[in-house]
Amino acid sequence: MPKNIVICCDGTGNQFGHENSNVVKLYKTLTCNASQIAYYHPGVGTMGARNALTRIGKWWTRVIGLAFGYGISDNVADAYQFLMRTYEPEDRIYVFGFSRGAYTARALCGMLHVVGLLSSGNEALIPYAIRMLKRRSIDFAVLADFKKTFSRECKVHFIGVWDTVSSVGWIYNVVQFPFTAKNPAIDIARHAVSIDERRAFYRQNLFVEASPGQDIEQVWFAGVHSDVGGSYPETESGLSKLALQWMLCEGEPAGLLVDLQRKAEILGSKLHYVAPNPTGPLHKSLHGFWWLAEIWPKAVRIHHPGPGNIWKNSVRVNLARPRSIPAGSLVHTSVEQRMNAIWSYRPKNLVPLAILHHKFRIVRDRC
Repeated sequence: MPKNIVICCDGTGNQFGHENSNVVKLYKTLTCNASQIAYYHPGVGTMGARNALTRIGKWWTRVIGLAFGYGISDNVADAYQFLMRTYEPEDRIYVFGFSRGAYTARALCGMLHVVGLLSSGNEALIPYAIRMLKRRSIDFAVLADFKKTFSRECKVHFIGVWDTVSSVGWIYNVVQFPFTAKNPAIDIARHAVSIDERRAFYRQNLFVEASPGQDIEQVWFAGVHSDVGGSYPETESGLSKLALQWMLCEGEPAGLLVDLQRKAEILGSKLHYVAPNPTGPLHKSLHGFWWLAEIWPKAVRIHHPGPGNIWKNSVRVNLARPRSIPAGSLVHTSVEQRMNAIWSYRPKNLVPLAILHHKFRIVRDRC
């Protein structure tokens, strides 16, 4: 009998605890039985490298993971190996992630597109496949032959991510995977994006145009990075619950199996959890060290829409520049509600409330 396989990849420095991200909260709502199995991986910069033998060694690898993105490849490999061991024909794959975990989720999907899914027992080939994918000049002909020889075709039914960041490493991106911006192996993609995040090392990383037959929606929400993806104290999580509720409302019609009692509890049990709230606390992420980072020149890749799907490399100094929201983008209805309720909430990258509907499409939850 076909089953759902749900992969959950947490964000930078995030793991299970008192201040959980939306990845953990979504995982808590999942029904796990013969019809659906789930996998959770903590974020980059949490555990330290497997081969670090001392406490100092583990601390150092966590620091390096945060600064340069080391650990992303291991996280992709671990999730990929779980799929190798559990996937059977006609199973449906769901992948979720936040922040760098969102990039991990997209990299995993890119790997499935390029090299397919190796059969269980061929785990020794995973490092080779990842090394080939990380090369500056990827030999797609060799990888196509690799896929034909060793792998199964495997599509991703649904990917849901919260605020994918463009910088895998805070200082330098040593890891880049192909097909993270556009991937024809994904059927449905949903992306919750922060309106108010301004840090240079947390620039938005949007999907580009959809492939034929692909269903992609990217919706902008009020709040900074973790106001969208979670990980602030529960009492301050009203905004992030909006993005969690929206994601669940998108995943359930796509076949994600959710325990309705646990969902209702996490989305508003008065005893332990706060409810989604458009006027909830909006945090300030740009302070202290992050202001110094705003004058640090940062290498960026810029997408130029149009014929040829061109990407260009550039170096920029951010200086707390607001994110650019393209005209016609989807904006969640809670943003309009917040602007109506709080007169001082007027993000520079949005238009005045009176003409919000003219420039953007306002969307509501499906459930």
